Amino acid sequence: MRRIIKLKASGKINLYLNVEKNGRNDGYHEIKSIMQSIGLSDELTFEIIEKDTGVKPEGRNGIYIECNNEDIPLDEKNLVHKAAALIMDMYNLSKKYSVKISIEKHIPVCAGLAGGSTNAAATLVALDKLFSLGMKLDDLINLAGKVGSDVPFCIKGGTILATGRGEKLSELPQLPFYWVVLATNGKKFLTKDVYSKFDLVGEEKKSMHRELVNNIIERNFTSFFRNLQNSLESVVTAEDKNILTIKERAYELGAIAAQMTGSGSTVFAFCDDLATATRVYEGLKPASSKVFLTHTTPGSLTIYG
Repeated sequence: MRRIIKLKASGKINLYLNVEKNGRNDGYHEIKSIMQSIGLSDELTFEIIEKDTGVKPEGRNGIYIECNNEDIPLDEKNLVHKAAALIMDMYNLSKKYSVKISIEKHIPVCAGLAGGSTNAAATLVALDKLFSLGMKLDDLINLAGKVGSDVPFCIKGGTILATGRGEKLSELPQLPFYWVVLATNGKKFLTKDVYSKFDLVGEEKKSMHRELVNNIIERNFTSFFRNLQNSLESVVTAEDKNILTIKERAYELGAIAAQMTGSGSTVFAFCDDLATATRVYEGLKPASSKVFLTHTTPGSLTIYG
């Protein structure tokens, strides 16, 4: 028997990111972040194959990954592999089944958009469905925390306050629909390197998450967008001035907010209407290697086949 399921896995942006310096005992950092799902997504196909069928996909531990992007690792370095291995080991499935996972990437790699994390979240959800494991949402979120810091958010999606190392989630009222332009110059920053540099030269700031959460609750989006910030932005822009150029240009073209997301190097620009978003989208192309026109969305994962 062969069973197949397909999911769309949306990226995320950090509307707000506050980081405490010098990390925790486990090597992570304490953060406070307001995260938001966006429409830009990868498409993943999952197939489980009973080993007695004679079909034997190659791969480590019966997990075979293929991808249309050559920059994506296909072994244990990929969070998708880690997520699949957790499920297979936890339920002792490897003896009887192999898993083939095809990833069609649209989300830029190492760009602060949680492309790897959302793919891992999709893997947990897909295998739960394919094997009829009946896992509860809380169980999936707890398991996601063992895969990576952003993976729990990607299970839940929408508008979320994330604390701890990113695994503690508090639901917020959903942000209204906004058009979002994403622009990156293609420069890749490894998250661990950015956080290490932040520990050395970054400026720790007082957290504003309570004020921003109240802004969302009170629907005071003028104040909300005015006070967005990212603790890591100054560290990354010290090496990549083009991020500041993209932000400035986005504001000139009519964006109501523009900021680097995560550990970079993507800049997001929020727009009130499609006409403005289209103008920002076209206007950022000369300064960027990749520009995307997308929008906010209330969830991260969609099963479509």
